[in-house]
Amino acid sequence: MDRLERGQDMVGNLALSDRFLEQLAYNEKMAELGRLAAGVIHELNTPLSVIAAAAQLILREDGLSESVVELVERIGGEAQRLSQMSRGILSFSRQDGGGGDEADLNLVLSDVVQMLAYEIQKRSVTVHEHFDHDFPLLRIDAGRLKQVFINLIMNALQAMNSGGSLTLRTLQSDAGSCEVHIADTGYGIADSDIDQIFEPFFTTKGAGEGTGLGLFVTRQIIAAEGGEITVESRVGQGTSFIIRFPLRLS
Repeated sequence: MDRLERGQDMVGNLALSDRFLEQLAYNEKMAELGRLAAGVIHELNTPLSVIAAAAQLILREDGLSESVVELVERIGGEAQRLSQMSRGILSFSRQDGGGGDEADLNLVLSDVVQMLAYEIQKRSVTVHEHFDHDFPLLRIDAGRLKQVFINLIMNALQAMNSGGSLTLRTLQSDAGSCEVHIADTGYGIADSDIDQIFEPFFTTKGAGEGTGLGLFVTRQIIAAEGGEITVESRVGQGTSFIIRFPLRLS
């Protein structure tokens, strides 16, 4: 290796080191923000519970008009929905259900949809759930899989800012694996990019919109849990991620 090549390698290594340091600083900032958000959400749970309970007490009163009953029922329902969503976020931040527990991936997916209900509604996305009710429990870290599903579903939603369909499916394949399919009708991934999407720091998003680590971390988590993830996509038609776990994990 000549002097020029060594110099180029040193420059490349320094640039990579700077990127890792920037990413470490970003990760620490996000971790601190997550801890702060968890504290705020915990504080919000008490007043939400009070509002929901108060709504139930008001509904027991006699002589309420139909419009008042409808309004109070809506207040109570929204308070309960927000409380459920906040509990889901706290559960995710604590990585509950990990270790050697058996996880119901149908339930994990439903929890994530509930957590992301606002984002789904904001983008006018229709969710279709096709869950195999005989889907086995897997000995898998539910908290980490929740992180995977949040990342993949948020990516799907961001690809459908003007509306579309999100299809979530669980099934047992003839090949002896348990599969989770997450498919959208978004703008899709170009053929030139699809082989790189799981690489660290690769992103097709604009500046400041992504770190390029989401899908890399997603694949690392799935691999650590004994599974694999593949992707199929066509520009203008949408993208489908398929996660497979062997049945032997049950």
